[in-house]
Amino acid sequence: MSLRVVRVGIVALLGVAVEGLGQAPPQNDIFPLERVQAGMRGTAYTVMQGSEVVPLNVEIYGVLHDFIGPKKDLIVGKLVDERTKLTGAVHGMSGSPLYIEGKVAGALSYRLTQFEKEGWCGFTPIADMIEAGAAHIAAPKKTARLESALDGRRLASAGNAGFQFLPADPGGFRPLAVPVTVSGLGPQMFEWLRLEFAAHGFDGRLLPTMGGGGQESKALKTPFEPGSPVAAVLATGDLHMAGTGTLTWRRGNRVLGFGHPMSQSGKVAIPMARAEIVATISSYLYPHKISNTRQIVGTIYQDRLTAIAGEIGPVPPMTELSIRLRSPRGERNFHSRLYQHEAMTPSIAASCVGQTLMESMDYSREFSLTMRGEIELKGHGKIRVENFYSGSSQLDYQAPMRELANVLGDLFENRTELPQIERITLQLTRDDERRVTQLGEVYVDRDRAKPGDTVTVRAVLKPWRGEQRVVTLEFAVPENVRSGELDIYVGDAPAMDALDGKSGRNRVERPQNLDQLVNVLNQRRSHNALYLRVTRRADGIVVADQRMPALPPSAMQLYDSSRTMLEAARIERMDVVEKRLRQDAVVRGSQTLKVKIE
Repeated sequence: MSLRVVRVGIVALLGVAVEGLGQAPPQNDIFPLERVQAGMRGTAYTVMQGSEVVPLNVEIYGVLHDFIGPKKDLIVGKLVDERTKLTGAVHGMSGSPLYIEGKVAGALSYRLTQFEKEGWCGFTPIADMIEAGAAHIAAPKKTARLESALDGRRLASAGNAGFQFLPADPGGFRPLAVPVTVSGLGPQMFEWLRLEFAAHGFDGRLLPTMGGGGQESKALKTPFEPGSPVAAVLATGDLHMAGTGTLTWRRGNRVLGFGHPMSQSGKVAIPMARAEIVATISSYLYPHKISNTRQIVGTIYQDRLTAIAGEIGPVPPMTELSIRLRSPRGERNFHSRLYQHEAMTPSIAASCVGQTLMESMDYSREFSLTMRGEIELKGHGKIRVENFYSGSSQLDYQAPMRELANVLGDLFENRTELPQIERITLQLTRDDERRVTQLGEVYVDRDRAKPGDTVTVRAVLKPWRGEQRVVTLEFAVPENVRSGELDIYVGDAPAMDALDGKSGRNRVERPQNLDQLVNVLNQRRSHNALYLRVTRRADGIVVADQRMPALPPSAMQLYDSSRTMLEAARIERMDVVEKRLRQDAVVRGSQTLKVKIE
């Protein structure tokens, strides 16, 4: 028996596998792939406008074997309907079911690349879609482990001016993109978010469209059936985002759609909603549907190579995002609910902060901003969000966006447990002044000291458009420091974070669980302070989130010779003292001095 014949029976087998969880269709409802031949006629069903499902005439040209993947074929056809004469297969038709001789054969999922004029398209076989939908049933339960999809590149939009949404190629079938309607973002933030999605690998899969519809409270009354629009909700509220395609197959509460992946994330929990098509846009470059999202009806639980799969019923939890902004032009409240995804959520949340700020910057580019708040995790406490920003350029106002996105990125990238972020609450206070201070000369009152002596450090601060001033910091040399040198670091928060390995990929802490990561993230320093750090030479190690400086030589020798101490890093200095002098400005710059202990 050939492998292709075996695939004919997959639907019947799946009918047993999903017993009690929604049945696969009877075998006689499926048009087997092996019977598909050139010259056949078929009908695809979709919605061109509103919620009425309409038939589209299709000519079948044959099957491309192993096109989608090993043993994953593609049915090749052509739309020959008057309705699609100008559009061909459009982005948003993904999942439109193909019927041959009254039996479902597959889902519209591919088209030739841009500027194709004759309606050539591809259909994913229905058996492969059903197989993808049943994948979660046999999967063993295990502790959630999330590998980073970002590769340390949280916000990567800078330098992407040459971004091309669908890479050019000489021809061939490509999956239809999923139109993602975005409402609530202005042009600048929309373009920023579009570039972020592209930088994270979603170009060619997701097609963000500005000015798309939001979510309407009025529920659709028409049947939720094959050919109906189905939406994956990424955000709802003041910012609304939803990727819309077409429902292919339904048995009870189980549904399949798209015929290709959305973000190819595997097991997911995306709110699933109905949608209403406002219009189908004719374009040789990007023909697509625009839509309004209607009622949320369940959960998309699989995002696989050949289909998305969902279930009508319970709705997955979303992250509550609340932002309150006070500015010279009054108060602004922003609220949305976000789908949790390791690559999307940080960028989407950051765009909400950016949009809130942009709406308050209509009269002044110069600004100062205080951001305070917290990120609340289910079962793991809270992460404090507190910082100060100031400037006049586009990169300056992106600083708070980067702050939030980086913290969320760290949470999603942890290797031990998938976090559930229940809510993000932010308080923003903004004015129209630029308050930035540059660190100038730094002086110490002595170059030699004894244990118990007081050392005085003076630093010159040069504010933007203001008189420079001198500030004084003092520290006492501890009695247990008997000899050697003390390094005195005076500077801004980024310099201090880099000094002790608390920034980016150079971070020496390696949290072993989510609670330890929360502890590390709560140690972040604020930008509106001048820091004094005094350190001395002392060998030690960092294990998980704990620093163990000044270890005896015997302990260090054991560490150096051992291969069993995982996730540990060596450190060569320990803190003697750290002080912070808060400023009403962003402090920039750093310097290093030395004092010899006699």
